[in-house]
Amino acid sequence: MPDLRRNLELLAELDAFLNCGYQQGELLGLLRSELGRRYRPRLLRGEPLSAVWELEPELALILRAAELNGSLSDFVALALEHYQDKLVWQNTLRQKSAYPLLVLVFTVLLLFGFVFGLLPLFNSLAAELGGEPGNALWPWLFGGGLILFLLNIRPLCGFLLAQTGLNALDMTVKHLNLLLLTERAGIPLANFLAEYLKENPRSEFNRVYFYLGKGVPVGEALSKAGLCGAADLRLLGLGGGANYARGLAYLQKTLRQEYQAKINKILFWLEPGLLLFTGGVLAALAWGFFRPLFNYAALEF
Repeated sequence: MPDLRRNLELLAELDAFLNCGYQQGELLGLLRSELGRRYRPRLLRGEPLSAVWELEPELALILRAAELNGSLSDFVALALEHYQDKLVWQNTLRQKSAYPLLVLVFTVLLLFGFVFGLLPLFNSLAAELGGEPGNALWPWLFGGGLILFLLNIRPLCGFLLAQTGLNALDMTVKHLNLLLLTERAGIPLANFLAEYLKENPRSEFNRVYFYLGKGVPVGEALSKAGLCGAADLRLLGLGGGANYARGLAYLQKTLRQEYQAKINKILFWLEPGLLLFTGGVLAALAWGFFRPLFNYAALEF
């Protein structure tokens, strides 16, 4: 899996040198980034950059085309924008979910503290006062259930993302990113997919390539393959061209806004729900711990 941040570092370095007027052959001795130093020996042996650089298949194909056309600077600018955009997109959900995760971690730590810290203390105090301590089994059952929940939290989050439609939206945005990359690189989609599907034979773009091979226009092929809806087809433009490029950019912007709106709606209910859950659990634990002491003092509730 390509390292996003290291690739960004190398791209930013290449972009700076190319913008300063350095030629492609002069760059090898100037590279100081981690990937630049790692790739330099192979590049000095005459291997092409596309064979050395660990990139996603779509970017590797665009780099190969850029090397053939002598347009490395265009590829660097395109890939840099793509990775910066991808980093922002990946951080969207993480930034939005940071507060609920902190609340969840705080709740779990608090529960462990009560169950394995305060409960033994209250049991020993009840025994000293002549009462009967609580069953020692249920705290371990509770702790085991909590650990089981934490071990399965990733599948649970995946289920939540699937049920809310966030996974489908994220996949659609990734498809649009790939289409925009090929459009901005000036590579015909059919030619690009012919090479791309060799690396990703199970990609959903298989159906797009099938329809393109039958002479179906790009927008209609995307619609028939289920990668865009009927309403989106009008924006893409049946024959491609400028309307197609503008339609892709517009769809990407619209779907990202919809993604943000879905996240905000989920968090609107999730954050107070977590707070109520934390308060309810703490109230139940406090009642369970303190009630034996009140009963011992003949105070009934």
